[in-house]
Amino acid sequence: MLLGRNRGNVRSIRISSILSVSYRDELERIVFFNPEQSKIATPLVAAVGRYGVPTITEETGRLLFRLRAFPEIQSLFALDESETPAVLVGAVMFVREQKDKMLLLHLAVHERYTARGERARAWVALRLVAAVRSACARTKGVTSLCILYPGARSIPIGPIA
Repeated sequence: MLLGRNRGNVRSIRISSILSVSYRDELERIVFFNPEQSKIATPLVAAVGRYGVPTITEETGRLLFRLRAFPEIQSLFALDESETPAVLVGAVMFVREQKDKMLLLHLAVHERYTARGERARAWVALRLVAAVRSACARTKGVTSLCILYPGARSIPIGPIA
């Protein structure tokens, strides 16, 4: 899905479920060494304590996340295609925790694309959450999306319009 064109501060952001192994170093940096993590340290540490530390694995030429608490988790990645080559600017991990509930486990955004970053108007975090919400709406039986941090909240899921 391609959202937006490079108009002023709006950037060409593509959301993908596939990420090439060539992005491994940047994915590790954004997820594990992100300078913005300190702003959400308490709920982040609680999520890691409850579900485990995500690990990055390579499978058939692409990167995947694994987690102790769940045999399989789903991931989406945000790439800024207004740059050449495309720049990895965000990642989100989510899982169907219960029959009717999807759980957003972790969301990481490149610091330049956060709400206080120079490219904030690309709305990367919002786009990733919207993509997860859309996936929930297409998944039979899922009626809510639980987001753990910055503050735990549950978003009702309705049918796709």
